[in-house]
Amino acid sequence: MQKKKRHSFRTDLRPPLIVASLIGVALLGVFTLLSLIVTPEELPLYGASLCGIYVLSVGCILFPYLLRYRRITRANDAADLMTTEISDMFRYVVDIPYAIIGGDGMVKIVSGALQDILQFRSPVCNVPLSTFCSVPMDDVIAYAHNGAQVRDITITEDGVPLDNTKPMITEIDGKKYGMQCYVMRSRGKDYFFVIFEDITEDLAMRKKMYEEDPVVAYVVIDSLQELAQYIRVSYRTAVNEIENKLKEWAAGFGGILREYEREKYLLVFTRAALDKCIKNKFRILDTVRSIELGDNSFPVTISIGVGAINGSFEDKERAARDALDIALQKGGDQAAVNDGKSVTPYGGRVNTMYGSTTITSRVNSSHLTKLMKDAGNILIMGHRSPDYDSIGSCVGLARLAICARGDASKIRIVVNRDHVNFRVCYDLLAHLPEYRAMFISGDTALDAVRSDTLLIMSDVNNVFNTETPRLLKCVKNVVIIDHHRRQDQLYEFKPLMTYIRPAVAAASELVSEMLEFSPYRDRLLKEEANLMLAGMMLDTKNFTQGAGMQTFSAVQYLYGRGAHANSVRTFFSESMSNLFTACDIDSRTRTYREKIALTWLSVDHPATEEDNIAVAKAADKLMTISGIEASFALLRADDTVTISARSHDKINVQIIMQRLGGGGHYDMAGTRMTHTTLEAACVQLKTVIDEYMDNEYESEKGMKR
Repeated sequence: MQKKKRHSFRTDLRPPLIVASLIGVALLGVFTLLSLIVTPEELPLYGASLCGIYVLSVGCILFPYLLRYRRITRANDAADLMTTEISDMFRYVVDIPYAIIGGDGMVKIVSGALQDILQFRSPVCNVPLSTFCSVPMDDVIAYAHNGAQVRDITITEDGVPLDNTKPMITEIDGKKYGMQCYVMRSRGKDYFFVIFEDITEDLAMRKKMYEEDPVVAYVVIDSLQELAQYIRVSYRTAVNEIENKLKEWAAGFGGILREYEREKYLLVFTRAALDKCIKNKFRILDTVRSIELGDNSFPVTISIGVGAINGSFEDKERAARDALDIALQKGGDQAAVNDGKSVTPYGGRVNTMYGSTTITSRVNSSHLTKLMKDAGNILIMGHRSPDYDSIGSCVGLARLAICARGDASKIRIVVNRDHVNFRVCYDLLAHLPEYRAMFISGDTALDAVRSDTLLIMSDVNNVFNTETPRLLKCVKNVVIIDHHRRQDQLYEFKPLMTYIRPAVAAASELVSEMLEFSPYRDRLLKEEANLMLAGMMLDTKNFTQGAGMQTFSAVQYLYGRGAHANSVRTFFSESMSNLFTACDIDSRTRTYREKIALTWLSVDHPATEEDNIAVAKAADKLMTISGIEASFALLRADDTVTISARSHDKINVQIIMQRLGGGGHYDMAGTRMTHTTLEAACVQLKTVIDEYMDNEYESEKGMKR
């Protein structure tokens, strides 16, 4: 359309020029012919006549074209004048701030509205865009050519997408302007038409809506009833004191706190208040922890679950409940914020008493038994590289399932049958008919999945650490039984039952309690009891670490079913090569920041289970050194570094390992770092230790004083 309009304002002079040329050629031929016929005296007269004829004929031909050309020229001049007037009117009358910018980033023309904003003397200028706009010219060009802002998405090492796109927003004279960019072409050059839209009020409204968006949270007091059993304090007085602190905290940012159940509260507040809480890392956790009850030998703590998602109040309440479950299953004494994509923890500085009573074990045992009876078939799975606790707890759950269903035909344990620990355990069970076909591989388990399959995860709650993670995508009915602190992950599935007690020493202890308080307490076999005892001995370092009153109660039950430490002593025997490896690791021990012991082992072959066990034992052994509060043992194999961490009650190694991509317990944790060297892993580890010691550890000491 645009080209047709241009052609209508043009005059084509080629036809008359061609005709004039042909006439000239014809008259020249006539003149040449006359020169051969007429006398030389007559030739000038004929030549003058022919020239007159040429001028007259050409004039008659060109005259209409010249008139048309003049008329079109006047029309074009009038159009140019009108375009200039319209452009001036658009620039000054239409209240749209815009600028025309060259490809070199120089501003050529600005509208009257933008001229007033920038206080320029003339609309025609030649200044760089950067003098008043913070958006780079490259982004303007990219926006104009693509018709929209080009998004910059990067993927982290953990596979999490990060949006690094910079908004097309600039600030001019205290106001925010959004930019829209278009390409203009004139005389073979690209120019960029940029419109500046005042979005100050829109951003202010969005900010207000964000800050006033309601947030739902659950707050619970961690195990105050259990705590009251050990200290002389009035239970009601303690609850009132904690509740007053919580009310003062909620009133400080305009929140509403209501008790909906004993020691449990519902909190409604705003996003702005949540941002303040996040900024001060939920200082209320320290405030409650500083409350002195009795002799203050045990700190009183709270757990908070926050649902900070977009959606209805029902959605927010569900997100808050999920966050609270994670906070409690990670040991309590922390706040977990669920934004719908991930759960971010704050706190978790002390090894709390969060746990449960025998009533809880009985209730969970009854619930699990019912699920086992209703299932079409049962798969029981521990963590990869299974240890005695993982295998022992799975065997205990298998016994519970056998008793509940009456036979073992549709019960299977998913395990790595080639692992050295499994071979040791299987030798103890091989003569029992129930276990001859009980243990299967992950691939075989995938073929056994049905719509009514029940999958029980034991001694693990991290999906990626299970023996066969793919099973979790195939089975919809899942039960989790574990004693590790829960990782900061939202499950893609909704577990039918979650029984996680970080205060318990071993998963075998949990399963022993469930068996003891079930109708089948007398059905546990001696071989099964010995395996579970071995698991408890492993995780408690022969009952010297993490063992409590309930631990020994579970041991008493296992002893009553025929278990004995002498029967599993061979499980913990060491070979001569392992002894030499341990001596090699001991010789490399170094201290860091006076309270921390570091050691390492470097091998030139893929890490074996013996190597992992040797490093874990080294970390345990370092904790026997006087003055050492935490130990870290590193194993380098190929480009992978595995770290085993241990501590007493002062340093939370779970937080340190979590920041390196791992997890575990307050006093026992670990991580695996891939594509790195031993030196680089040591640097990262020391950096995280420094961050923890300079912040959380120091603030804990101040709180205790």
